Amino acid sequence: MPITKPSPILPTYEKQSDRFTKPIRHIGNISVKRPWLRNLTSNLRDLFIATWLDWVTILTIGATAAGVAVAPHTFTRYFPVTSPDGAVYWPELAYPYVEPIFSSVIAGVLAAVVPISVFLLAQLWQQSFVDFASAVLGLTYSLITGTCFQVILKKTIGGLRPHFLTVCKPVLPPSDGFTGAGFGNTMYTIEQVCTGNPDQINNGLESFPSGHAEVAFAGFGYLAIYLFTHLRITSLSRKRGSHWRMLLVVAPLLFATYLGSSLVLGYHHHGYDVIFGALIGWLVAFMGYRMVFMGIIDGRWNTVPYLKLRPTDEDGSQDIDGTGSSEMATAHSAGQREAGALPV
Repeated sequence: MPITKPSPILPTYEKQSDRFTKPIRHIGNISVKRPWLRNLTSNLRDLFIATWLDWVTILTIGATAAGVAVAPHTFTRYFPVTSPDGAVYWPELAYPYVEPIFSSVIAGVLAAVVPISVFLLAQLWQQSFVDFASAVLGLTYSLITGTCFQVILKKTIGGLRPHFLTVCKPVLPPSDGFTGAGFGNTMYTIEQVCTGNPDQINNGLESFPSGHAEVAFAGFGYLAIYLFTHLRITSLSRKRGSHWRMLLVVAPLLFATYLGSSLVLGYHHHGYDVIFGALIGWLVAFMGYRMVFMGIIDGRWNTVPYLKLRPTDEDGSQDIDGTGSSEMATAHSAGQREAGALPV
């Protein structure tokens, strides 16, 4: 018997006016259908029971990152101050020190608070405690893992920032009588020639990779993935997506790029520091989302969370939230409204 291929889902004609009025109607029809906010205590209890081991791991990795951040460097960094003829040997390290637009703490807070605020706002349409809890859990995976990754690299590899000589304030010849190392005796260490603020000097040794770029893309990159899936950019609907969806997905990436690039313009990082930090952030954001939701590209599964807060007799076929409501996505068909989507 010949095998027949399923017919393709063909696009349909849509009036342009509907593309503007439908989202407005969705906003007007918002109502809290599931009382997960009223059952917040029981939901949080069930969430802790279902994920306590993850939080132990998160706290362990966070403590490890904090410990590594305050630990001394594991390398001795030699650097030239002048060439044998007395000229500045490495002018790309002699830029002035400029206070960053965003400190490391502010960048980290923004990368956590802004996505969580968007996840919470999305619950006006999602109305799913499991979706919110899964999104926050994946974001935490991303931020903690990426931070630990880049802190270890800073302490074990590091690099000289563009303003290093400015904060080092080198004085030659060294007070201990050292004549220099390497070819032409032009290489020195911070202990031999630096006279600046010790904290700024140590920070000047940690250019690679960019922690700002990493945390920006770990947080805002994760937010972009969440919006990409929940706004149904890869929708199985037969209707063309609106441009505003794309703009909302790109907006977090624009801010992450600006935050990372500002460190190059402010002489705190080289370009390769920011690029590598952004790649780390993207990697952990992708993995963090994929660990809590069942897909990224496939529109049938990319908003379906793995998390279940209560056991059922049919584990694997249905997911339930903290109120006992079924949230497992079903296969999509032409014309069927997609489950778990923000307004279309």
